[in-house]
Amino acid sequence: MMQTNKFFRLSLSVLAVCGIVSGLAVNTTLNTHAAGVTVTVAPSAVAVSTATTPTLAITTTATIAIGGTVQVTYPTAGYTGAGAIAVSTGVVGTTTITTSGTETILTATVTTAIPTGALTITISGLTTTSTATNNSFKVYAGVDYGANFQYVGSANVVSVRARVPLQLAFAIRNTADTANTNICDMGDLTTSAIGFCDYRLKVTTNARSGYTINVNTTGNFTNGTDNFANAAVGTAGTAQVAGTELYGAKITPGSVTGSGGTVTNATVYSGTNNVSYVNTTAATLLTATKPNSPAATDLTNTTLIRHEAAISANTSAGLYTQTVTYTVAPSF
Repeated sequence: MMQTNKFFRLSLSVLAVCGIVSGLAVNTTLNTHAAGVTVTVAPSAVAVSTATTPTLAITTTATIAIGGTVQVTYPTAGYTGAGAIAVSTGVVGTTTITTSGTETILTATVTTAIPTGALTITISGLTTTSTATNNSFKVYAGVDYGANFQYVGSANVVSVRARVPLQLAFAIRNTADTANTNICDMGDLTTSAIGFCDYRLKVTTNARSGYTINVNTTGNFTNGTDNFANAAVGTAGTAQVAGTELYGAKITPGSVTGSGGTVTNATVYSGTNNVSYVNTTAATLLTATKPNSPAATDLTNTTLIRHEAAISANTSAGLYTQTVTYTVAPSF
């Protein structure tokens, strides 16, 4: 019986020791459990060939005891200079610098424990190279780890571009805007009616600030010897009356398709009556302030020019002519 009891006590002792060893193993596993944490790099963006002191902010999940390490790696090609680690809490010793493949590895041993919580790791002594790159900083702080970027130059930038082709077209069109024309024929004039002919100036352009139309003529409406009497210059102009000799023009400016755009006659051509249309040097006829994209047939976004002539019984016979020239200046 005594032998049996001794054996039983020995068995219990062995079991107790095993339980203690097992408990130690469990605790060791818990203390070395690694955690991925968020890393913030500041400044997150920096110019090429510039001295920089990156700060890497993390929140640790476990105390880093004396003898533990704080390690930071970054692309060797991204920086010049000898980096050194400093920490915001606790104390680390001198930084050792090694390389592995394309990376530089900074390692500092903890000499005063770093408590759990917010930790800022500062890397001094670096200068970015002349090449734009996206440099990853990898942090290993005790059991915690994480990574993020410092963007150097424009390596993380995409320039999106497209070109809008220039649009610029000009045509002199008939009254109905169904065909081009270079003739404005008033036919045979009589003393009982006012003769007239008209046409449209059609400008298509995507010029941001619209366009200007200029006009000049060969001078008087003439048969080579005799000239028609001219309407007055300016806003008032002259009212046309059948039976009274007079030559002039009316300009209806129309509009443009560009939002908020206006088309305005120059003052000398802005009368509601006929105005003088015999200038022999180029003058501004009208100004449009926005782009214009008239339809194939468009009586709104075009300018209507009407020439009118009335004769008296004393107007000399003959074929009267005048040539009018228009030019367009876009405002891109």
